[in-house]
Amino acid sequence: MEQRKNYTGHGHRTNNYSSQNIEQEIHKIEKPLHIYYADKSKLFLPDGEAYKIAVSFKGITTHQLRKILNQVKLCRQELGNKDANFDDVRNRLFMLLPLSAYNGGREPKLKKIYRFLVEHLNENSITCAKDIEVFDELFTSIVAYHKC
Repeated sequence: MEQRKNYTGHGHRTNNYSSQNIEQEIHKIEKPLHIYYADKSKLFLPDGEAYKIAVSFKGITTHQLRKILNQVKLCRQELGNKDANFDDVRNRLFMLLPLSAYNGGREPKLKKIYRFLVEHLNENSITCAKDIEVFDELFTSIVAYHKC
């Protein structure tokens, strides 16, 4: 019987990489996004960060990016409600991390999105509603540049 790749034969699959190695490769943003991206020209202009990230997402379908963008938009919209709890909204945004990890495990080219989200979404980078707004603006720009 032919053995499948990454299967140990004991009901466990092995990963091609350890999560520890991925975390070491990723530079996490350790300050609030509204401070980190204070200079909007370096973020939004055609030679800026959003464009560079969009280029790195080449090969990823717009559908995959829009799935994330839709969740980000829902979080930002919910923050507009008077009775919105920031921690609940932030936790909903953080749920994008396991979703993207799962998708990256199924489709290797989607690991780029996971790495981007790990870099940008953590307790130090999302500290207030303004950080969620900046992340929304950034990801909206990435999707727009991805379409060019």
